[in-house]
Amino acid sequence: MKEIKRREIELLAKICYQNNLPLKLAKDLLKEAEKLSYENVSQGGRIKEYQDLINFHIKNIDSNNQ
Repeated sequence: MKEIKRREIELLAKICYQNNLPLKLAKDLLKEAEKLSYENVSQGGRIKEYQDLINFHIKNIDSNNQ
């Protein structure tokens, strides 16, 4: 199990590096997504919340890069 977690973090770090994102932000997003997925929300509602989170952070990244 520890090996899977280590690989997951390495993959996440690689993706963050490629997209110029801080690793902490990505970890926080995943924690928030996990928390939201356990709340009493429909699947469509969760998908919308996840997409809203992603769009919010992409917009912030784009505005910081300009």
